[in-house]
Amino acid sequence: MIRKIPEWKAPWIRIALIMGAFLLFIPRSQSQFNFDEHCQQAYKEIMALRFSEAHKLIILEKKQEPDNLIPLYLENYIDFLTLIIGEERTMYDQLKGNKADRVNALEKGRDDSPFYNFCLGEIHLQWAIARLKFGDYTAAAFEIRKAHALFSDNSVKYPSFVINKIGLGTVHVIAGIVPVNYKWVTNLIGLDGTLEIGLNEIRQVATYSGTDKITQMFKPQAAFFLAFLALNLQKNKKDAMFVMELFKNQSYDNRLLNSPLLIFARATILMKNGFNDEALSVLRERSSLSQTFPFYYLDYLEGVARLNKLDYGASVFFHRYIASFRGRNYIRSASQKLAWIALLQKDSIGYNRNIKQALSHGAAVVDEDKQADYEAENGVAPNMVLLRARLLFDGGYYNSALNELLNTPVKTAIKSKRDLVEYTYRLGRIYHESGNAAKAVENYQQTVARGKTEPFYYAAAAAYQMGLLYENKGAYSAADSAYQLCLSIRPREYKTSLHQKAKAGLNRLKTMQPKI
Repeated sequence: MIRKIPEWKAPWIRIALIMGAFLLFIPRSQSQFNFDEHCQQAYKEIMALRFSEAHKLIILEKKQEPDNLIPLYLENYIDFLTLIIGEERTMYDQLKGNKADRVNALEKGRDDSPFYNFCLGEIHLQWAIARLKFGDYTAAAFEIRKAHALFSDNSVKYPSFVINKIGLGTVHVIAGIVPVNYKWVTNLIGLDGTLEIGLNEIRQVATYSGTDKITQMFKPQAAFFLAFLALNLQKNKKDAMFVMELFKNQSYDNRLLNSPLLIFARATILMKNGFNDEALSVLRERSSLSQTFPFYYLDYLEGVARLNKLDYGASVFFHRYIASFRGRNYIRSASQKLAWIALLQKDSIGYNRNIKQALSHGAAVVDEDKQADYEAENGVAPNMVLLRARLLFDGGYYNSALNELLNTPVKTAIKSKRDLVEYTYRLGRIYHESGNAAKAVENYQQTVARGKTEPFYYAAAAAYQMGLLYENKGAYSAADSAYQLCLSIRPREYKTSLHQKAKAGLNRLKTMQPKI
């Protein structure tokens, strides 16, 4: 028997059915991308490399807000930093399967939140960078393409969503530093942008002065990216010093400021600008850290800083780095520096033992490792006078470095063609950083004349440094010639980074108006 529904109930039942269907098929979107307190605290723990604490907060968030998709972004950020810092191939193979699951889950969320494209773009970009680290270049290229499309779409839909500029700026930097002969790749995957555009976008986040809590939270990440990119790609390493002021003037909590990531950024900026003792002070701050993901490169960095002031206790830190780090970069460089310490202590047996280790451990991918590899294969130990001058210069001890060269008899300081080329290069660098441009150019020109057909890097580096000097003076035509000269020299050592920097210089000059 069919029960008849009273007429007065029918309209309400119809409304209830419609609303029920409506609610059934519409996700609870307000909580899908909610960067709430748990997620904010987890993000801060991730930036501090306290991954265990971050995981606890993420698990708690998933229990309390199972529809919130922000934890997927946070989990991916942990994977990304684990791979970039740890460099372990086995871990890469283990974690890379997580990406597809997270992307699939995020794509089921509603796309009317700025965090939809942001989270997807960040995950694609993070995996692109990880794949580049491990040599999966084709997959990385297409992931960069996806990230670019997502960030670009977000910038149109939500122009006031400031943190989007971190990812968009990074993609634009990548597009801007691709060598001219590989521009067809960026054209193929639809990538555009310049170094300057990208850095400016990231700078907008790092210097944000508004009141939005989430944007404020992302400022340290933007400052970290900005410091790294400015140090490696900008025309003047001192351009990165303003990031130090950001660290000083912003109200970052102490745990975040003393994160291994920001210690790395602060120490590297100081070392690149000749403030070696200050860098050592920053590096010592990490001794108070606990329960953080191991960032063994900081041991290598402290070893370099100590060696720059001829503190042979640096060997402890290089040994620790070699023993602990499971990646492949800077291992050969650490062995080389142990060999230098032995050499400076007049221990030829120790030198030979350590320099041979440079051929059997790690890999020759980054320039520092390639240089160590070259020294080991070449079989010729560096000149101790020039080595001391080089180390003191790298530490910013310019007067001591100059005295090392000028107060040593020429027959002691120069024993080969390589020594002669390096001698004028070292003088040029010291005069350059000390503000004596005329003396610097004179020695750079001698270096190029004597070393442009040799396999060592001094001539190419001298040409590049002349380009910087002229560019900073506004002598853009002379700078162009110097950068072109650098590209025409093809040393075995440091060629990749020197040519990349020279090309970046030429790209900058295209936007300049000639002054001289």
